[in-house]
Amino acid sequence: MSTATASARMTELAAIVGEKYVNDAPAKLNALAIDGVAPAITVAPGNAEQVSAVLRYAQERELVVAPAGGMVHQEIGNIPSAIDILLRTERLVTIEHYDPGDLTIGVGAGTSLSDLEALVRDQGQVFPVDVAHADRVTVGGAMAVAAQGPHKHFFGGLREFCIGVRFVTADGVIAKAGGRVVKNVAGFDLMKLMIGSYGTLGVITSASFKLFPRPVQTRTFMCEFATMAEAIECRDRVRSSPLSPFCFELLSPSAAGSEAWTIAIRAGGSDRVLGRYASELGSQVTRTLEGGEEQQLWAKIEMLGEHAPVTVSVNLPPSSMLALLQTLERTSAGNHLSYSAWGRVAIGSMQFAFDGGMAENYVAAVKAIRKEVPRDASVVVTRCPSALKSEINVWGASPTNLKAMAAVKYAMNPKDTLNRGRFLL
Repeated sequence: MSTATASARMTELAAIVGEKYVNDAPAKLNALAIDGVAPAITVAPGNAEQVSAVLRYAQERELVVAPAGGMVHQEIGNIPSAIDILLRTERLVTIEHYDPGDLTIGVGAGTSLSDLEALVRDQGQVFPVDVAHADRVTVGGAMAVAAQGPHKHFFGGLREFCIGVRFVTADGVIAKAGGRVVKNVAGFDLMKLMIGSYGTLGVITSASFKLFPRPVQTRTFMCEFATMAEAIECRDRVRSSPLSPFCFELLSPSAAGSEAWTIAIRAGGSDRVLGRYASELGSQVTRTLEGGEEQQLWAKIEMLGEHAPVTVSVNLPPSSMLALLQTLERTSAGNHLSYSAWGRVAIGSMQFAFDGGMAENYVAAVKAIRKEVPRDASVVVTRCPSALKSEINVWGASPTNLKAMAAVKYAMNPKDTLNRGRFLL
């Protein structure tokens, strides 16, 4: 891009969002590079109307726009073909509505998860998305990548408690799906399509959620086993019991920092309720955590895999979990890799981290796991060096509904100007 063109774009975009919210300083842009691809310009719109104007501007000139929140999940996906405009949502932080009595809230997409959690905590409520760097992860970013943490076991993912979304399509149309109350009219559920679309269908500007009462107290019961098979047997016993824990996390020995396969079961409620857990779990419990010690454990779990060169997210039927873990152990040993495994073992949502190998070892391990999982499973590489992305398919096999996905994307992003090259399509 010529200097004259860059100067013209700066001036034109500044007219939309304000001069102080447009930046083309090389040092700033290089710091925001995604897989080594630095944006040409960053803009930070202050409302949905400005987002719409920026996207219309980009569409008319066929510029590629990459939406971004706190830049926490930018390692996920293919290497972008280009980033002409990095659209930051940091100014979209308005609290649109909050009705504690109705357990609903609407916030701007740039609101951090920690700020949202602090707001509802004061009202004795909880927003159950527990991820690392919650002070930087934004509502829009969490929705775009369908972020999850240990509480997904009980509360489900964002799709289960998001009740409305406001967004702007690639051609600048301001749209919405769902609403501000739990019961909404039936129809084509664009809201759920936006969650996990990785910024390819539109730019989320705000969203509404159902909240949940905060338990008066919580306690975590730790159960340790010599083998993964024994841990899976424990999972099956608890699943068939009357217990309904908030979190049900399996930790491999390296993830737990011990020599045992560990299941961490977090429950909340009265002393009587927690006593029921202790009674039902019985001798399986090796130790019980509460207070600061409990908080430290779950904070540690959120950070697992943070420094691993390669991490993988796997979703599959829970009945296939033991076979998957056996494949993981065998494959890691065969490729001279160390590994950690953790996740929501009762619902089949696991994370793996690999370390200690050459590029070909990581590629072989991922391919071996994909070969062994059921057809309806997904194996996504959520972090790996940029150089590996030319050798490994980070998204895995294409889903069976690829044609339907392509039709939706063409309708909402016909010129492929949003996050071009990052996602499946």
